[in-house]
Amino acid sequence: MVASIVALATIAVALPRRAEGSERAEVDVTGAVLCVLGLGGPVFALIEEPRRGWGDPLILATLCLGLFLLAAFVWWEEHASHPMLPLRLFRSRNFTAANVETLFAYGALSTLIFFLSLFLQQLAGYSPFRSGLALLPITIVMFALSRLSGRLAMRLGPRFFMGAGPIVCAAGVAWMLPLGRHFDYWTELLPPVLVFAVGLTCLVAPLTSTVLAEAGESDAGIASAVNNAVARIAGLLGTAVVGAAIAGGDNQLDLSGYRVSMAITAALIAVGGAIGFAGIRNRRSA
Repeated sequence: MVASIVALATIAVALPRRAEGSERAEVDVTGAVLCVLGLGGPVFALIEEPRRGWGDPLILATLCLGLFLLAAFVWWEEHASHPMLPLRLFRSRNFTAANVETLFAYGALSTLIFFLSLFLQQLAGYSPFRSGLALLPITIVMFALSRLSGRLAMRLGPRFFMGAGPIVCAAGVAWMLPLGRHFDYWTELLPPVLVFAVGLTCLVAPLTSTVLAEAGESDAGIASAVNNAVARIAGLLGTAVVGAAIAGGDNQLDLSGYRVSMAITAALIAVGGAIGFAGIRNRRSA
């Protein structure tokens, strides 16, 4: 609550006021409603499917309706005068490839954090605080090395970093597969966590820079918003899909479920790397 008040106060003071007589921006309410309902249907179906089954009319109805509304959202955005998602941005190869890679990479990131945390707490006996500390090196490595990876990507081009980074991440996740209930954090979990962190650091800054560079200065704001929305959607869908794949009746994670979730996570982020190598093109120097 306090953070919201501070944010609103900062906006009121720092942002320039709209000039008198200037055109007021229109809000794409229809697009927003179609997007929310279109995403909500499949996510609801994936979450409820383990309990109800695919034959349940409610599951089938929400899934089909959600997919229909997503198609309607794309049609509306193509024809709306002020779309919330300008589809012209996706005419850029790098912009499209970067956002597709975001979908896979951030979906994998969310499933890793979610299911590894469950593993640590439900199977390894970690407290929530201790499991958070166990994953803290990811943040530390990114904080320390993101600036360097961004500079190198600007100098050498983003393609290698956006391809190799997720592959390194996948190797780190695959390294975590054999973990059992009893393991040594310093020798069995920390090393693959650090490998994953290095790979993620190689990816994130170049990916963001590519999205903004392809959109240009005039569309940088909406491009950043699109990429952020794709990342959030990826996390939502990734967790729901993997959760549906391994769900048990008691909502408890077992070793088999943990290993399946890590295998899916490694595959998702490796696909993201393949998209980076195949889809991203370095800009030619002037």
